[in-house]
Amino acid sequence: MSAVEKVERHASSGKAEAGARASGGADGNAALSLAGLGFFMVDVQTKKLVWMESPSLDFEHIAGLNEANLSSALRNLAQNDQKQILSLIQHAVKYGTAGPVELGGDDLGNGLSLIATRYQAEGGRTFVIAVSGTDAEDEATGTAVRGVAPLIRHLVEGSEKAVLVVDSFGYLRYANQALYDLFHIADPSLCIGRNIAHIPNRVGKTLTSVVLTTLARRAPVDGNKRFFLASGDSMTLTYDLIPFRVSSGLGGVVFSAEKVNDCAVDFQQIFNLVHAPLLVVDLKTRMLISANKAARKTFAITEQMMESAPITETMLHPRTFVSLIEHARKSSSTPLQATVSGFDGVSRSKRLRASVVDSGQGQGQYLVIESKH
Repeated sequence: MSAVEKVERHASSGKAEAGARASGGADGNAALSLAGLGFFMVDVQTKKLVWMESPSLDFEHIAGLNEANLSSALRNLAQNDQKQILSLIQHAVKYGTAGPVELGGDDLGNGLSLIATRYQAEGGRTFVIAVSGTDAEDEATGTAVRGVAPLIRHLVEGSEKAVLVVDSFGYLRYANQALYDLFHIADPSLCIGRNIAHIPNRVGKTLTSVVLTTLARRAPVDGNKRFFLASGDSMTLTYDLIPFRVSSGLGGVVFSAEKVNDCAVDFQQIFNLVHAPLLVVDLKTRMLISANKAARKTFAITEQMMESAPITETMLHPRTFVSLIEHARKSSSTPLQATVSGFDGVSRSKRLRASVVDSGQGQGQYLVIESKH
């Protein structure tokens, strides 16, 4: 039995197992990743691609042998990478051998070098086998490498910080729910597996810029920065990026961030369940630090507006703010009639009820303002 036929039989016998990992069988959701790629094989007649997915950055549980239609397997790759792989396959079919071609690399690292060979099997079937020229196997063996993805997931899965993992080629490999919430990403499936350089309209131009810069410089970065979101809104975040490398062809960066001046009490999840507009104001700074969905809609509040100035310079007259504090101190149950200026330029007469909440951690007090219907 030939080497290629052995690989073909291996792919066929492991089809069900690989399909389960890929959530949909041979033509399921599995997509080729350049980071850690050792080889792939193409059946030219059926246009099927078989490859070994590295376990090192496997957040989708598809490590091992995978099979998919050629177009489906390449769908997440950058257009230039797709063209080079297809060209490599075509040249190998035509001339017998092809390559090497360089994928990725440039400012992002060493890149991936591929060479391909044509193999004619019995029955007239043609296969193309492409192998990587990196020294990943020499540098990245053992259980430590296999544990990179599970370790990162374990550390960040329940983290309150927003966390993103991008591989050395710029492809998004993992993000926790906190990142989706913070960056207002409604559909993660349009981001995970894609090259961050090509989706600034989905994750925001600032996140794209800091990640690509860190991949190029391969040095840790931390600080405070205003991040522009895909929606056009912006907010100031405390963030850090930590590069990692497990072999010449496998590495990336871990990005983590949280909002500046984020209060110790998490009002947001609770307040979003309330239909009445709710605002939370830091009594010391008079800054609006939180608003539920109803308030954001009613008063056209954005993250950028919340950070722009104290609430006494935007939504409430200073005398109204003082009256609300007195109202809250007296624990009055009678709403206070007041004028509230929305960020849409409309002033509304509202019945307001206020309460003072202590952080309980010595970090100050907060005024919770409820707008009655």
